[in-house]
Amino acid sequence: MDDIMGLIPVSPGRAKLVEALSGLNSLTSRYGLSLSRQEMEALADRQSLALRETERVEFGHGPAEKLIRALCDSPYVTGADYAKLIGDLCELFYQFKRESAEAFSDDELVEVMAGLFNGEGQGSLELVADRVWQMIHEEPGEEREEDEAFDE
Repeated sequence: MDDIMGLIPVSPGRAKLVEALSGLNSLTSRYGLSLSRQEMEALADRQSLALRETERVEFGHGPAEKLIRALCDSPYVTGADYAKLIGDLCELFYQFKRESAEAFSDDELVEVMAGLFNGEGQGSLELVADRVWQMIHEEPGEEREEDEAFDE
């Protein structure tokens, strides 16, 4: 499979993603967030690498644009960690898509990740990763121990 993945373009184009990310700066600047051209290019490269590592193919812009829209107003996102955070979340997104065997649509997964990041996770990538991992691997009807304790 590795031989074939090297021949297949994993995303529609770095330039198109960079252009899409550039267009989001007008939205995110209201929240004190923006990406430099260099950060946009690095994010596009990181997303492409994550696709390759998870042996996935992307036909749209990928999760970066959706994650930025979902998290730009988060109190847990600062300008100092913004580009790295989006890159980390893109990597997690593709890992979750692979592990879940497409159980979630892209929009559903972004919504879950953003909800956890802004809610229970209070900005913790580790907690988001842990909770989504649990969701993917729990049996239907199975409740987490925390949920059972909370219900009592």
